[in-house]
Amino acid sequence: MSDRILLDDVAYTAYMADDLDLMERFLTDFGMKRSARTDGALYMRGTGSAHHIHVTRKGAENKFLGGAFRVRSRAELEKAARIPGASAIERITEPGGGERVSLKTPNGHNLWLEYGAETVPELPARRVYQMNFASSHLRFNTAVRQRADITPILRIGHFVLWVADAPKEIAWFRQHFDLVPSDYICAHSDEPDPKVVGTFLRYDRGQDYVEHHCMLITQSVNFGCHHSSYEVLDLDAVTSGHDYLVEKGWHLDAGVGRHYLGSLIYDYWKDPFGNRVEHYTDTDLINDDYEPVYFVGTADETTQWGMAPPPSFFD
Repeated sequence: MSDRILLDDVAYTAYMADDLDLMERFLTDFGMKRSARTDGALYMRGTGSAHHIHVTRKGAENKFLGGAFRVRSRAELEKAARIPGASAIERITEPGGGERVSLKTPNGHNLWLEYGAETVPELPARRVYQMNFASSHLRFNTAVRQRADITPILRIGHFVLWVADAPKEIAWFRQHFDLVPSDYICAHSDEPDPKVVGTFLRYDRGQDYVEHHCMLITQSVNFGCHHSSYEVLDLDAVTSGHDYLVEKGWHLDAGVGRHYLGSLIYDYWKDPFGNRVEHYTDTDLINDDYEPVYFVGTADETTQWGMAPPPSFFD
């Protein structure tokens, strides 16, 4: 039996902010729904069955607090509790319940592993709009009708950690969890062996296809979360949500566009507290047959088309 912990999916990212009302207003426009709220915390959900996918705790500072994964069984929690520095298995007393093990990564990020949280009824969402291409016709006798509106978020797909020592962080995650590299971001250089500064990690499911990444760990002068990313239905969902958020006057960061690595269509926004969040759709699905790319290029080359991210995106 492998000692690596089997992850199910990203559960949520957590933040501290000094105004829960303002955060809720933004996240509602961004496509989430309130799942629970207490005097000290806000729990927002998507259309899926997860109780929450975003947590905001009230506090004087505005900052990233950590990320959480669901594990596939309680036995995985028991394994997690044996990682050096891990907490014992603890009962979660906040909304959603379940049990968790708390960890601190080598670079000092909080990581929570959870199991047994309650689920909630899925929320209705429109059908996916199939697209008709020159050589592949998928939509018949059905029109597309999509106006600018709140685009429902389905789930949280991934988050990105800024760290001072990326190799140490990546080695720790790979040692303890069923994660493998998908692609690498390298420092722009003419050297034959460029330095890796960022690694995309995906679930290690062998021949089963999984999303291109559930995490990106990247070397940075910053500490925190570069962004957390939320899946929406399709291209029309991304663009209609974009137009709605523009109408509401929220802070656009970059998008709409298509990334080079992972190929996903993206739309990045800043919440009122400076945290970057992303709508995405149409990401690559890969398995063990995939050959990782060592990407050496300029910041502009990370975008294939659309609005490229600003220079601050690459700090």
